[in-house]
Amino acid sequence: MEHRIETKNADEADLALKQFNRFHDGYVENIEIKFENYKGFNDKGEATGIGYADKTIILTVNPYPYGKEHDKLVKVEFIDVKSFEMINDYHEGPRDGPTWGICQVLTLEASEPNEDQIFWDFYFLCDKAKYEVVCSKIIFSTLENRE
Repeated sequence: MEHRIETKNADEADLALKQFNRFHDGYVENIEIKFENYKGFNDKGEATGIGYADKTIILTVNPYPYGKEHDKLVKVEFIDVKSFEMINDYHEGPRDGPTWGICQVLTLEASEPNEDQIFWDFYFLCDKAKYEVVCSKIIFSTLENRE
């Protein structure tokens, strides 16, 4: 049975994270970025690119990589994304990329001009990779066990 938690501010997101041990030692299995309601040109006929599209980012996280719960996944949906950034300055190790194991997750109220938004700061085990997003809502959903 799916368990769903919808959060609309940093305090609610922080409480939801506690239910998943703040993803400590978990890892990201998948990242999906959706651009919806995309319009290539604005009303003036100028090209807009994807900047004006509705953006949703979906992470699939394994929050419990150890023990009998190791195959449970959590879908984390960032809704109404204002900005996002994936930073990887890691040039050694497996395939010269980040280890997608999770070290720390922080949720804060975003700064101006997005002070009514949620700021999510996600640090990976290699200390030179992180993921940041500013959005209006985060939805956590548990997924059924894998077969």
